[in-house]
Amino acid sequence: MFPHGLSLILSEDKLTVSFEPTVYQAKTGASSRPARPLRIIHTGDVHLESDTFTTGKDPAEVRQKLRRAFSNVIDLAICERADLLLIAGDLFDSSRVSEEAIDFALAEIERASMRVVAIPGNHDPHDDTSVLAAMERRKLPPNLHLILSLEGQTLEFADLQTRIWARAMREHSADYRPLQGLSPARSGWWNIALAHGLFVEEDDGLRASPITPAEIAASGYDYVALGHVHVFRELSQGSTCAAYCGAPVPAHSGAGEGTVALVVCSPDSGATVRAVRLAAP
Repeated sequence: MFPHGLSLILSEDKLTVSFEPTVYQAKTGASSRPARPLRIIHTGDVHLESDTFTTGKDPAEVRQKLRRAFSNVIDLAICERADLLLIAGDLFDSSRVSEEAIDFALAEIERASMRVVAIPGNHDPHDDTSVLAAMERRKLPPNLHLILSLEGQTLEFADLQTRIWARAMREHSADYRPLQGLSPARSGWWNIALAHGLFVEEDDGLRASPITPAEIAASGYDYVALGHVHVFRELSQGSTCAAYCGAPVPAHSGAGEGTVALVVCSPDSGATVRAVRLAAP
C-alpha cells in the first residue's frame, strides 16, 4: 500500500508518480464559470542551459538532464491532453544561451501542440538583450505565446473561454510586483494569471518581487500560476486557487525528481490543483 496521497501512473512506457496530499478546490460561484472545462499543465523554473543548477559532476550532463526534464514535461502535457501549458518564468537559467539551445526549446514547445504561454523570471528577465526577446525576434511556433509587456498583458482564447494575464519582469527587485495592474476578472471566462515572485504573508518592502495573500484573494481569478519556488506549494486564497508548481528538476536534488502542477477547471466545481511528480530525467 502506498503512503497517503501517493499513486502510480504508467502511461506510454513512462512511470509518473502523482503526489496529491490534498486536492485544492476554489470556491467560485457556478454561475460565473464557463460551460467548457479546462486542463492545464503548469511548470516553471526549468533553468535550461544551467551547468550549476542541480547536482552533477559534468556541466554538459547537467544541461542534458535539464533538457530531458523539459521534454518530460512536454510528454506529460501531451499525455494529459492539456488545453494549456503555462511556463511561469525561468525557462532559461540566464540570457547567455546558444542559438542551438533556443532551437531546442522552441522545437519542444512546438511538439506540445497545445497553446503554451510563457513569461520571464528572475533568471531570464525581459529587456532588449534577454533570451525571450531573442526568441520573440525569431519565427515562433504558432502555439507559443510570450507575455513580455512590462505593464501587463491579457491573452484571450475564445475557443477555450479563457483569459490569461501576466506582467513581465525586467528586474527582480522590491519595486517589481508581479500582480500589480492585474486586469479585472471577467464573468463567464476562466481567468488565469501567471506571476513569478516570492509569496510573503506581509510585504515589508524589502523582499524582491513580492506576492501577498491579499493580492491573490482580491484578484477574483480562478487560478494564479506561481513561479520562483522550486517545490510544489498550494497557496489558494479566498475564491482563488493558486500554487507554486515546483521545478522539473529540483535544485541540488540527488534524486532528480521534480514536479509540475495539474490544474483542472470544472464548470461544476471550479479550479482544482495537484502536484504531479515526474520521473527522474
